[in-house]
Amino acid sequence: EEEEDEEEELKAPEQEVQLDVDAITEDEKQAIPEFFEGRPSKTPERYLKIRNYILDQWVRSKPRYLNKTSVRPGLKNCGDVNCIGRIHTYLELIGAINFNCGNAGPREPPITAVFTCPTKHKPLVSLCVVSEQAIYHRPRIVDKSRLKEGRDAVEAYQLAQRLQSMRTRKRRVRDTWGNWCDAKDLEGQTFEHLSAEELARRREEHRRRVPRPSKVPRQGKDSLDPFQLIPCKSFGEDKQEPFRVVVSAAAMVVMDMHAHVSMAEVIGLLGGGYAEGDKVLKICAAEPCNSLSTGLQCEMDPVSQTQASEALAGRGYSVVGWYHSHPAFDPNPSVRDIDTQAKFQSYFSRGGAQFIGIIVSPYNPSNAAPQSQVTCLAVSEESSAGGPRRLPFKFEMHPSPEEPDWPQVLRKARWVIDKYRLSHGSVPMDRLFHRDSDLTCLEKMLASMRSSLDFLQEDAVTGFLAQVETLFLSWFVAESRSGYTEGGDAASPGECPSGSEEM
Repeated sequence: EEEEDEEEELKAPEQEVQLDVDAITEDEKQAIPEFFEGRPSKTPERYLKIRNYILDQWVRSKPRYLNKTSVRPGLKNCGDVNCIGRIHTYLELIGAINFNCGNAGPREPPITAVFTCPTKHKPLVSLCVVSEQAIYHRPRIVDKSRLKEGRDAVEAYQLAQRLQSMRTRKRRVRDTWGNWCDAKDLEGQTFEHLSAEELARRREEHRRRVPRPSKVPRQGKDSLDPFQLIPCKSFGEDKQEPFRVVVSAAAMVVMDMHAHVSMAEVIGLLGGGYAEGDKVLKICAAEPCNSLSTGLQCEMDPVSQTQASEALAGRGYSVVGWYHSHPAFDPNPSVRDIDTQAKFQSYFSRGGAQFIGIIVSPYNPSNAAPQSQVTCLAVSEESSAGGPRRLPFKFEMHPSPEEPDWPQVLRKARWVIDKYRLSHGSVPMDRLFHRDSDLTCLEKMLASMRSSLDFLQEDAVTGFLAQVETLFLSWFVAESRSGYTEGGDAASPGECPSGSEEM
C-alpha cells in the first residue's frame, strides 16, 4: 500500500517586509547559501547588489506585479538567470516584493503540468504556471501535456516550499551543557568561559542533578568545547616574538569604548601596516563592525566587514587584525577564537603580511580595577601536545606616541552610541560596574580609556573625555532610562551639536 505524499500549502505573507539595504540577515544566508560559501563568482556583495536592485524595481513598479524577466536586463554580469530567480522567489515569499499582488496584472493562459516521482511512479507535484501571480497564489492542476514548459515553475515552487519550511522551523542549538534548546532562548546572554577542570566539575554536578538523555551525541576524544578558554603562552628565550606590536591610543580607545557598551560580544577590524625591515606591526585604527551574535558566538557581518575594510583603506591602512570582546570573562581565546585567528593568519600570510587578534574584557568579575583587561595574540604553527589545536601566544603591546585624531574618535563614539543605546543586551551605564567599586559603568569606561591616554597632555585628554561623557549621558544613558520607543522624535547622537563631523 502506497503512502500519501503530503505537500505543504504555501502561505502568503501577512505583511510587507522592509529589508535593510546595507545588511544581510541570517535567514537570507540560509535561504540562498551559494553566495556565502566563499565562491569567487558569488559573493555577499553580489547578492546584496542583486537583492537591492530587485527591491528598488519593486518600489518603482508597485502595485503592478514585478516578474523575474523584467529585472534581468538590469542585472547583466551579476549572475545566471537561475540564481537571480531564486533571489526573486525568496523576496516574494517573505513579502519583500509583490505583496498583495495575487490578483494584479493581466493573465496569460495557464500552463499546467504534472511531475512524477521516479521511484514511486506517482504524481509528485502538480501546478499551474501563471506568469503574473505570486508563487503562493498559483493553483496546482494536474495535466501531463506540458511537462517541459512547467519545469522552471516547479523548481521555483519547490524552492518556495523549502524556504517556507526553513522559516517556520525553529532553530535548535546546544546550551553550555550540551542540551538542545531554542536559539532565541540564548540570544543576548553572555556565556561564562571556564577552564577545562572547572568545566568538567560543573558538568559532573549537572549530570548528577539532571537525568541524562537516552541519546546524546558523543564528542570525540580529541574534541574540545568550542567555548572553552585556552590560556595564552608567553614568548621567551625558547620562542621569541616574531615581530613587535605597536598600538595607537586612538585604536585602544575605540576598542575599549566598543567593548563597554554591550554584554553580548562585539567585533571589529584593525587597520595599520607592517614594516618588514623593522619587524613592527603598527595598529593605527579600530573600525567597529556589526556582528551576527547568537549569544553563543560572535561573527562579523560580511557586509559590515567589507565596509570597514574599505573605510580603513580610504584612510591609507591595511587590515592587520581583528578585535572582539569577552564582556564578563577572561580575555583568553576560546577554541573557536583560535580557529578563527588561524584562518585569518593563513589568509593574510599569503601576501607576507602579519595578522593579530585582540580580546578586550571590560567587566570580568575577577577584575575590580577600572582598567579593562586586554590580550593581543597570534597562533603558532606548532600544535598542542594533546591534539591538533594550534597554540595561542600573547604579544606585549607597546603604545604609539602619536596624538589621536580626536574628531575621528568622536565619530566612532557616535556610531557606538547610536548602534547600542537601544539594543538588546546594552549595558546600563549608570549602574555600578562592580560590587567592590563605587564607579558606574560609564565612569569605569572613562577611567579605562584614560589609562590609554596617560602619556598625552592632560588638557587634551580631559577635554576629550568630557565630550565622550556628555555624549553618553545625553544619548545613551538618558534614552535607555526613558525607554525610548521606535517612532519617537528623539534625534540621534550624530545630530547633537558638538562641532565634529558625522560618521
